Amino acid sequence: MQKYKIAIVGSGIIGMTLALQLSTINHINITLFGKKPKYSEFKTTAILATSFNLYERLLGLDKSQLQISKLKKFKIIDELKTKKKIIDFDAEEINLDSFAYNIRDNFLADRLYKEIRNNDSIIFKGEFIEGLEDNLNSTILNTSDGAAEFDLVIGADGRNSIIRELAEINYSKKTYKESILVTEIDHSIPNNNTSFEIHRNGSLLTSVPTSNKKSAIVMIDDSEKIDSLDWDNLNKIINDSLSTYLGNTITNNKYSILPSETINVEKLYRNRVILVGESAHVIPPIGAQGLNLGLRDIITFSNLLLDNDAKDPGTKSILSSYNNMRWLDIYKRYKSVNLLYQSMMNNNVGYSAVRNIGFLTLNRSRRIRNILLTEGLSLNK
Repeated sequence: MQKYKIAIVGSGIIGMTLALQLSTINHINITLFGKKPKYSEFKTTAILATSFNLYERLLGLDKSQLQISKLKKFKIIDELKTKKKIIDFDAEEINLDSFAYNIRDNFLADRLYKEIRNNDSIIFKGEFIEGLEDNLNSTILNTSDGAAEFDLVIGADGRNSIIRELAEINYSKKTYKESILVTEIDHSIPNNNTSFEIHRNGSLLTSVPTSNKKSAIVMIDDSEKIDSLDWDNLNKIINDSLSTYLGNTITNNKYSILPSETINVEKLYRNRVILVGESAHVIPPIGAQGLNLGLRDIITFSNLLLDNDAKDPGTKSILSSYNNMRWLDIYKRYKSVNLLYQSMMNNNVGYSAVRNIGFLTLNRSRRIRNILLTEGLSLNK
């Protein structure tokens, strides 16, 4: 059987997950370009229940491990008007044990990296990508160590993707006036596997369990306000917001600040190049959609190669099928998350009406709630 060569550029969580997944396919040889990734000690990702089995299979992760926290419930607290509105969601509503499993990015990355280094089917190269020549027959990557030819190059190199640029794949980018702050808190009252999401005019504060008395924090607010915060002010904001639900809180004295932005590509491929993860789509951190969109990219493409056993993975028929199979899902998430984001951050009357109608509908209709939850978890795919 002929072996086909795939280069994956980008050794973050998505790139390493993709490399491990594709390495299980017999007619594929994998070269992964990148460095050992570094993640913040308190940055976490909620992996949806529908995606977690990927890591159970690739890494032998167990949902009961201490490093993994179940997200069984989440509570949305709308404080955008004088009268507070609250909606509670429980995974039991849709017959699930948990909506998602929250895991520290550095723990997941370390496990992936160790598995990659022990995998004889994956060549790991720490070379810089300097150029790309793609055509209908092959793609040549020019690296800091010379040129190499591949049947397919996959850009998994994030929102500032060099592969997207070199392949000249058009994209749109929008940078919002807000910034995103991520940190972790200790709290006196157990979270009982519950995430709390507080909506206020122009801001969002979300807690996600990391253990029973620790929670990760994602705070979105005006960039100038975020940049001017010191630890005392940050600690007071978080404690004032969450003490009703989590008791006294103490904020980690370390935190990261990220830009709030969106990226959406015109298409997911060109000749023998495809994009996955944040190389193709970036959305605000709402509803645990970001990394999970990338995991669905991986699963879709891997299944395509398995369904076309022994076929050249860089053929236009496979790449266009990948584009067509992923496009609607990505577009729906991109539009819906951005609409939700705008409704929370923008005081515009129209957005306010959308938000109020949404809350009223969710409170009154169990059927709509179930549709929203199953759609959000991609249970209908």
